[in-house]
Amino acid sequence: MRGEILRCAFAGPHGWRMRRLAPVAALAAALAGFASQAAGVQPVGQPPVAGATSAADRSPGAGPVPADAGEARKALAAIERERTDSAARLRAGEAECRRRVLVNDCLQRVREGERRRTQNLDDREAAARAVLREQRVRDDNRVRAGTAARGEDPGAEQRRRDAAAARWQRRLADHRAREERRAASEVRKAGEARAARARQAGREAGAARRRAQAGERQAQAAQRAARYERRLREAEHRNAERDRHAATRRDQALRRDAERRAAAAAAAGRQARAAAAGRGRGASQAPPALPPDPAAVSKD
Repeated sequence: MRGEILRCAFAGPHGWRMRRLAPVAALAAALAGFASQAAGVQPVGQPPVAGATSAADRSPGAGPVPADAGEARKALAAIERERTDSAARLRAGEAECRRRVLVNDCLQRVREGERRRTQNLDDREAAARAVLREQRVRDDNRVRAGTAARGEDPGAEQRRRDAAAARWQRRLADHRAREERRAASEVRKAGEARAARARQAGREAGAARRRAQAGERQAQAAQRAARYERRLREAEHRNAERDRHAATRRDQALRRDAERRAAAAAAAGRQARAAAAGRGRGASQAPPALPPDPAAVSKD
């Protein structure tokens, strides 16, 4: 069964590619078998590493070939899952190797085992896709045979294919037009967003500038108020000094006036005492009084 499928694959519309790749595939299989035998030695005293070579990985076969298109599709889905598992297994094996002493040797073994598994998956995928291609060829041949048996125009199928291709091109063109419109809309929205951000930044800058100007005006008003308060205090201080000097001068004038009056009173008292003393001495030593002058009496 496998040989028949491979012969169909080589004989199909893409068989020339398979024939060109056959020597390369044989050489790769031989090298893979040699590498699997060389890398199958595990160091003594160390447990096997996740992702390292196993008996199943060292098998040179590519696995069973799918019998029909359904099995081929299932095989492709399984291959995709195995690729995901292989990538996770490779990461786990590398992480475990980095905790060991011989890191490079361990990494080489793990990567070699994963490389062989990947090669096995590639071979299985190639076989499954070959089965699918052969199934499509058989379906096309069956459609052509049915068309010829029904007596239809041999070019009807081609016209249907051309019409389907034209519909596909139209849908593709519509899709591209929608994508272009969406991209243009996104560009326009991005430009509007940038303009809105620029306007917002301008408004924020204007608000910050106005706040700065208001702060400057408040600072200037505070400075003017401080200068006014200082000048008011200075005026009050000058007025207080002037009042104090005036009070001092007034007190001095009053004191000098009091001193003059006291001195005058003292002088008057001395004069009065001197006059009284003089009168007392004159009365005791004075000559007898003369009669008054008649002429003076008559004038009075």
